[in-house]
Amino acid sequence: MIRLLLPLLLLRVPASPLFPAQALAAEQQRIRVAITRGSASLKIRTSAKLYILEVKTGDKYQLLGDSDYEVRSSGNSIMVAGQQLSSPVKLLAADGGERIRLGGRLYKGDIIIRASGDDRIDIIEALSIEDYLCGVLPAEMSPDWPLEALKAQAVASRTYALKQLKPSADYDITDGVEMQVYKGYSGINSRIKEAVDSTRGEVLRYKRKLVTAFFHSCCGGHTASVNSAWGEEVIKPLYGVADPFCSASRHSKWDYFVPAKDLLAFIQKRGSMALKVTGLKPLKKDRSGRTLSYKISTDRGSETALTKEMRAHFGSYEFRSTFITRVTPVNGGYEFRGRGWGHGVGMCQEGAKTMANKGRGYRKILRYYYPGASIEDL
Repeated sequence: MIRLLLPLLLLRVPASPLFPAQALAAEQQRIRVAITRGSASLKIRTSAKLYILEVKTGDKYQLLGDSDYEVRSSGNSIMVAGQQLSSPVKLLAADGGERIRLGGRLYKGDIIIRASGDDRIDIIEALSIEDYLCGVLPAEMSPDWPLEALKAQAVASRTYALKQLKPSADYDITDGVEMQVYKGYSGINSRIKEAVDSTRGEVLRYKRKLVTAFFHSCCGGHTASVNSAWGEEVIKPLYGVADPFCSASRHSKWDYFVPAKDLLAFIQKRGSMALKVTGLKPLKKDRSGRTLSYKISTDRGSETALTKEMRAHFGSYEFRSTFITRVTPVNGGYEFRGRGWGHGVGMCQEGAKTMANKGRGYRKILRYYYPGASIEDL
């Protein structure tokens, strides 16, 4: 029986779990991606019919095509067009459709909407790892780059994603730069699909364990140790290697001016009572040449600051890495000169591009940047 609940049509169907109960083949392992966290609401403009599935009861509501809807949270419930539903709910494409558009992006998987407290919602997409990778590659590496570099990226991103799976958590991974960028089912072409499909199921392992396969834009001549970047235990594949391949990249060198007043504001924010910065010099470097910390001299003594904290404060787009080669006092501040872009751990994408252009296959690229790791089928 269909009961009209404007603007929703209620359909009753058997309860449906968030994931199929049967075991999945390894290459069909699913991942849950948080595409929005702590949002006040979700506005949906439907171009075709969509369904809202209340996971707890299995009740299914049809959203009409060419209509506007707002989804929001009220306590532990989800409100849609005045209808109160138990959290979580799933947003499903109707009539065999495979994609849902949210915020200008297309998503191929199931969209899960969950109340996250304080009348906020989390929006999570659940999809297969391989479909997820098709949305990662064009966001992390240009689809026009050499195919072997794209394949290397596919294996690294697949390994990184699988390492993040957390069955007991509400989601596994986020879609931003804090993990790896994912933009849904947009920007995908035949080369992206080929890179994913031709490496399907392949991962990096070291001593039988998945490697946390970090990667970054440009290392500037030497990749960094995972210990110096985040203090994590070092394994051979993440120890850091010399890299001559990214030297021609436009990201291999950079300059950034920091006004003295901004440097003062930075240490004051950390609790310093200083009124003037009088000097700046590196305090400690790692084996790759990256500066780990600085001594900041002031009219009230000196302060020690981690370079990664400075980079986070001033912005990672301008302050591109911790690989600082020189700091020069200039009128009104300090000129930083550095190399590379990003944290520097794992695969250097610019270096991978150059290696691929020189005819090296993706397996050689991966073995170079993750020494000691094996490439295996999951």
